[in-house]
Amino acid sequence: MGRRVLFDALAARYGGGAYAAIQLARKLAATPDVAELVVVARRGSIVQRGLVGDEAVRCIVVNAAPRMELIRRIAWQVGRLPSLVRRERCDVVLTMSWLPRRPPGARVVCLLGNPVMYETSTGANLLRRWAVRRTAREATYLAAPSGLMAGLVSSSVGRPCAVLPWGVDHGVFSPATTAGSEILCVGDFYAHKRHDLLIDAWLLLRAPRPVLRLVGNPDVDPEAHGRLITRIAKLSQAGSIELEYRVSRERLVRAYRGARVFVVASEHESFCMPLAESMACGVPAVVRAIDSLRETASAGARYVDSDDPARWAAAIEALIDDDAEHDRARKLAIDAAARFSWERCAATLAAQL
Repeated sequence: MGRRVLFDALAARYGGGAYAAIQLARKLAATPDVAELVVVARRGSIVQRGLVGDEAVRCIVVNAAPRMELIRRIAWQVGRLPSLVRRERCDVVLTMSWLPRRPPGARVVCLLGNPVMYETSTGANLLRRWAVRRTAREATYLAAPSGLMAGLVSSSVGRPCAVLPWGVDHGVFSPATTAGSEILCVGDFYAHKRHDLLIDAWLLLRAPRPVLRLVGNPDVDPEAHGRLITRIAKLSQAGSIELEYRVSRERLVRAYRGARVFVVASEHESFCMPLAESMACGVPAVVRAIDSLRETASAGARYVDSDDPARWAAAIEALIDDDAEHDRARKLAIDAAARFSWERCAATLAAQL
């Protein structure tokens, strides 16, 4: 008989984490190991909107906290989650962050995909790391989407963390018949995503430059987004930079297929889902040479280990100018993306419930 699973997706607020929660919920609900899947999501969140109309998944909505989000989430997990687990008669609690304490009678499975808490020692990040250590003592399975993230978790909590790569929906993200012409970056507008470096590199390309398309959520870091907008507005070439916010999946696919090169200058990632999706659409990439991006892209990308815009521009220009090299890189990107599957990810996770 399948297990009754409560999926705590309150921490899946934006970007890849939210999309991963949606995909995992759908795929887990379809496995014979799961009798019922209940997802806890924020009201109005990407997760809630993404699961609307899905008859296999039941969604319990929690009001979003406009302020002190972290403290209020912990308070909800301490005060409300245990009674919810009892009411729903859940055997397993699956969380994408942590649980301050284990709900009575339920196993805990923990998926951690946000490396930011290990980057700095702010009060909020120290609290997050403390909570993860407590959860790790109770969890029967602890996993992260890349080896880099798993290593950070293991070092912090003092126990092994499995590597469970996220997937790609290959039925949606598939190559166009011909390569596109734009330079594309898909990533929410955090400062660490380094859109500023990408613009500097784009300005060094020979004219006429390809359109530079930036797709993401401006709400995640309004100050960083504001600085970016101010910078772009001062450029005489601003008309060739397109910004798109909160795009639909269909629009995202069109953006991937319209790109000739995908660029990731981000300083830290756990698993870069837009990179995997772009490669599945046949778009070769130029990315920062950090371990997590090497794991995701493998041979499907060129790597730049520098903040020098000229080096980024040279790597991008090589894929713009040389059709034969681009065709070779395109094939490598498609092959690299074929390694990732939501079905395989969900089956591995289901076996741990």
